[in-house]
Amino acid sequence: MTEELLPVLQRVLTEGYQLSPEVFTLLQNKSVPEAAKLVDEALRRASKEQDLFILDTSYFQPQKTTTPKQKPYAATVNGHLEIHYPDETRSIGNADGYIDYFNSRLVQLESIIKHRVDLRDAVSLTNAVKLPLKTKFKTIGMVTSKRARKNRLFLELEDKDTLATVMVSGEETVKKGLEVLEDQVICIDGIRYRDDLLIANDLIWPDVPMHEVGRSEENVSAVFVGDVHIGSKYFRQDLFDKFIRWMNQDLGPKPSRDLAAQVKYLVIPGDLVDGIGIYVNQLDELTIPTQRAQYREAAKLLEKLPPHIETVIIPGNHDAVRRSLPQPAIPESYAPELYANPRIHMAPNPIALNLNGVKVFVAHGSALTDILGSTPGHDFHNPVTAVELLLKCRHIAPSYGKSTPIAPEKIDRLVIKEIPDVVLMGHIHIHESKRYKGITLIASGSFQDQTPFQKRMKLDPTPGVISVFNLKTHNEIPLDLERLE
Repeated sequence: MTEELLPVLQRVLTEGYQLSPEVFTLLQNKSVPEAAKLVDEALRRASKEQDLFILDTSYFQPQKTTTPKQKPYAATVNGHLEIHYPDETRSIGNADGYIDYFNSRLVQLESIIKHRVDLRDAVSLTNAVKLPLKTKFKTIGMVTSKRARKNRLFLELEDKDTLATVMVSGEETVKKGLEVLEDQVICIDGIRYRDDLLIANDLIWPDVPMHEVGRSEENVSAVFVGDVHIGSKYFRQDLFDKFIRWMNQDLGPKPSRDLAAQVKYLVIPGDLVDGIGIYVNQLDELTIPTQRAQYREAAKLLEKLPPHIETVIIPGNHDAVRRSLPQPAIPESYAPELYANPRIHMAPNPIALNLNGVKVFVAHGSALTDILGSTPGHDFHNPVTAVELLLKCRHIAPSYGKSTPIAPEKIDRLVIKEIPDVVLMGHIHIHESKRYKGITLIASGSFQDQTPFQKRMKLDPTPGVISVFNLKTHNEIPLDLERLE
């Protein structure tokens, strides 16, 4: 020990402390100015504690300085979330219920079609079949059946009072007609050919016009995450954990974390959990064997989201609600923990949202299966084409009697009444997006690996691909969590 170091050590004794042997050795290997600086800092830190007599090496280590985490941009701006809950209506469990239901559909979609300037002169089907032969006309009806014969297509069209056969001819019109769905409401531009036959020169969907979209004044985003399937042995817990970390800006390079800082909303379009008894032998593919426990686990995971995130959840065919459309919100009795979180909003399927001035129409998309499995020009690898077709139909489940059950209600609540800025659907587990007449169409990915059923269907899902949608610019970014480190 050098004599120059003695005054430094004497200060420690004067303050009433002793040094551990390790500290004594540490100070001997330092220059006097360095040792004096370390002792000053150690005494300052020790003065904040009581009943302390020996200073060990922990008091002579440099303190780590942590930079306070910057508040996310989305947390600094006001959000504006509106959920447009539909009017309640009751189901009627008899034939009259279906008559009321389909009449309601016809009236609503006829009104949408006649809103177009070029279709306001459309006549009723009853009047169309009474027109003189060779008379040109436009008429609106519901397609009750479709059949192809050689290079022609025949549609059975009906309204409240009349049934008529429509022959579709011409290569382009027939090709267009192959996309027509049974029970879809459509406009026929044609002529009366003979007493029992109308000829269609064109087929006109309810559709949407070119659309000037609403935009958020603030530069905030919404994240669309579909088909989480918590409770399934194929649920990708690792990817969902990465999603939570990314939302908290704890994952990814700076540009990705900056993107997360803009997120204000999370929308989950159904199948939050895997459910119980959805398909044969499902129990063999579950890690959580009860629905309540599945929702409890979901609440625990979503609780880890940043506090400024508003989450909207609708049901899908795996959730604890009736399978028939429209579906009510997941009941509180099954998911009390989700209802207890004030940042989570439980909504029915389908639902119309307003996110900072942007109209988002959300449906689980069960009827996508009916289209992708049987309609020419569509397949399961490109689900967004079926989302586009449903938007053109202005209805989320046009065909009755297929794999998508529909409840007989007095009012058809499956009609897409308002023109949305964004249409979001899940169910197929493949992420894809496109623009149609200014509207962004999104088929969301999932958080479930390929199941045995999907393997048999040769369906390759996109687990961990989330959709980040900027509500100001309408840029849609697919973010692959699998690649994010």
